[in-house]
Amino acid sequence: MNQPHTRNSSPQQWGKKWDVMVLLLALLLTACAAAEELSSTSAAPERQSSIPAVTQTITRSAAPLRAERVLADVGLVTAMEFAPDGRLFFATKEGGVYTLDNIGQDTVSKKQILELEVAGGTESGLLGLALAPDFAQSRYFYLYYNVPNSAQEPVSSRIVRYTEKNNQAAGETIIVDDLPASPEQQYHFGGGLTMGPDGKLYLIFGDRNMTGAARDQQQLPGSILRYNRDGAIPSDNPFPGSPVYAYGIRNGFGLAFHPQTGQLYETENGASCDDELNLILPGADYGWGVHAWDACPYPDNVGQKPLHQWTPVVAPAGLIFYTGDLLPEFQGDLLVCGHNESKLFHLRLTRDGRALRQIQTVAVPGQVELCRVALTQGPDGWIYATTSSSLHRIGR
Repeated sequence: MNQPHTRNSSPQQWGKKWDVMVLLLALLLTACAAAEELSSTSAAPERQSSIPAVTQTITRSAAPLRAERVLADVGLVTAMEFAPDGRLFFATKEGGVYTLDNIGQDTVSKKQILELEVAGGTESGLLGLALAPDFAQSRYFYLYYNVPNSAQEPVSSRIVRYTEKNNQAAGETIIVDDLPASPEQQYHFGGGLTMGPDGKLYLIFGDRNMTGAARDQQQLPGSILRYNRDGAIPSDNPFPGSPVYAYGIRNGFGLAFHPQTGQLYETENGASCDDELNLILPGADYGWGVHAWDACPYPDNVGQKPLHQWTPVVAPAGLIFYTGDLLPEFQGDLLVCGHNESKLFHLRLTRDGRALRQIQTVAVPGQVELCRVALTQGPDGWIYATTSSSLHRIGR
């Protein structure tokens, strides 16, 4: 049988074939270019190491940040939170609880709603405040403080609940009353009282300089504690019958939940090195008390490794996730107060929240002090921060 003579096609047929080949080649090149562009704009695979290499390249908006003073001479604010009605509740170490209204207007209205008698040691006093998730209906708010003796020394520590009525605190209900304290040991009581997305109360309870207690899951010092709103122990806590949620903690002041994943993060103070940012997992050990307290760098060969360490120490305190639209460069990221030099740090996590991608010190022109302890986000998208004695807000 005769075969077709494919080599002897007409010029017209070759022209048509050439046009088709050129078109196919063009489509192939376009597809390759698109694939290359997609590859170049996609995020690199996330690193799973606990302490990743950190760059200093967080993108900023073109307009500089600015700071506005909200209130002067407020004392050392240890905690603050906005209520649904726009009032700012804040607590001072000395025992005062206040509300601020009309923020951003010419006249800010400050009202003291409670004065607690608290221990007056270096690291004791009124250390935590949290509003109930249903505050608009229940009017409940919670406080964590050290109970004093006649010499103003700590003899116990409590979580209590009050009801706010017409800018006054009504009735103290003791929720937790078995947190140990003693006059001879006035350090490391922690703080960071926080209501979780699960409706539970979380508290950093420092090791009280008792490193052995931080290693013992049956002892409360050196732990993150978790309670029901009435002070009962949740049935799903990792250690049955115990409020201990995580242990091996030295001392800390900041707790924050990721707004999407619900993951819990904590700031922890080192001794002379290795301040930490930690991802807190239920039942996990964070290693404090394994080695001598003054080991520097502190070995991380036991328990969960920190997401980030600061050396020299910065004394990280207040901790929030920023969720506003006013400052898009911070959206979805962590902000941390650095007490020692009144700095504010911006930290960006990986997508899974298990490692740190970037960190930068926030700069505000003309503002030397940014944040000592307390930090929160306002309903207006501004960042509210406190120094040693004043309250200001950061925005544009």
